[in-house]
Amino acid sequence: MSFKAALITLSLLGSADVAQALQPTSTRPLPQSTNTGRLQSQVNPEDPYGRARCGFDEKHVIVYESTQGAQASDCNWSSTNPDQVYAPTFIYSIPVVVHVIQHTNGDGALSPATIQDQIDVLNEDFRAAQGSPGAPGLYTMIQFHLATVDPDGAPTTGITYSTNDAWHNDEWTTPGYWEVLQWDPERYLNIYTLNTVGYYGYYWGSPGSIEDGVYLWWRYVGNNSSPTAENDNYGRTATHEIGHYLGLHHTFEGGCSGGSCYGTGDLICDTNPHSSATWGCPSSESSCGSQVPVRNYMNYTDDNCMWEFTEEQARRMRCRIQWYRSNLADTEPGCGFAGAYCKSAPNSVGTGALIGHAGSFSVTTNDVELNVSGAVPGQFGIFYFGPNQISTPFGHGVRCVGGETRRLPVLQADFIGDAALTLDFTTAPASDITADSTWNFQFWYRDPAAAGATFNLSNGLELTFCP
Repeated sequence: MSFKAALITLSLLGSADVAQALQPTSTRPLPQSTNTGRLQSQVNPEDPYGRARCGFDEKHVIVYESTQGAQASDCNWSSTNPDQVYAPTFIYSIPVVVHVIQHTNGDGALSPATIQDQIDVLNEDFRAAQGSPGAPGLYTMIQFHLATVDPDGAPTTGITYSTNDAWHNDEWTTPGYWEVLQWDPERYLNIYTLNTVGYYGYYWGSPGSIEDGVYLWWRYVGNNSSPTAENDNYGRTATHEIGHYLGLHHTFEGGCSGGSCYGTGDLICDTNPHSSATWGCPSSESSCGSQVPVRNYMNYTDDNCMWEFTEEQARRMRCRIQWYRSNLADTEPGCGFAGAYCKSAPNSVGTGALIGHAGSFSVTTNDVELNVSGAVPGQFGIFYFGPNQISTPFGHGVRCVGGETRRLPVLQADFIGDAALTLDFTTAPASDITADSTWNFQFWYRDPAAAGATFNLSNGLELTFCP
């Protein structure tokens, strides 16, 4: 096998750094990292296959990223500006092509039904679909569908099939399978299913590059949940890797490094930092002085433990689509509006409670859910809502909702401090919510371990509803 010299031009939106990577190897090369503080991929000691959960930290390389406008700096690879303009208010619909690479012994064979099952899991997670494992999460208003038209304009199923043993084993060939199989990366999300040696999956490349795509171990494609399945084989490997594809880092990026949370670590402030990846599905875990986001898709917990992206992660992904993948997604009108405001205060177990939502904003659909994370485990609380936004010290927190307020039923936070409530617009007081109305929501909860006042509040959430 011939050696390949790879010249990688590193550009962080104007940086002049240039790195040269020479990779004399017969297997897929590992590009040079541009972040000396990046954690290396970690192998779960209990994993039966000896694979790392994700190869992003070794495989990822930043090549030149063409942008459209100065605001691309809002979500480059060194900082995030989670401006309200990136809040989910309309739908990005991303066409997907799945390249199934098989071995001559039959390994790697995946049916169209399995591929569609994987697309369904992605939509459950990114859309926080009611009745699915992703329901407690945030509706990012990003969705996926198998491509119906190929790059030449011909009808397609959005699935290609190849049989090549070297390709299946992710070996370095000339040309590489990604060079042969890739559809225009500016117009399609390319997913490759094969034997990703050493990993469950990884994202490699950068927007528009020849490597640009998500690479998945074929055995972990689709929802393989069953009483005997591994807890990390429910289709969330793809969710995690597409998070990288859309600009997200691991929640444990940078460990407890400190500094501005929009310029260090995972570049997100509403994901608490933690020193290392989380394995399994712990009831709770503390690190860096706060609760670890064990439910986040960008951590390493088991698939059946994950269920959320945060508001700021959603905004970063949508910013990346706007400025770095502007020709990728179709847009569809959204319905309603959501925006976080006000600040939560630290509580006795961490940095404070954050309010979120799932489902649609349609009064007719009647499926919007309020949820909260980071409250005190096992303690009681209530969601309440009103017409006005205020900022008044109250207990250990800040009261963010004013005017004539309405209280919703009492809830008990679970063992990690999460709680959720689905609104029913046919029953008071939620029946006061009508189409085209705007209301403000907050979560009040008990915190008996805190000195002085024994209660606290989340931040505020503004929701506008539609027919």
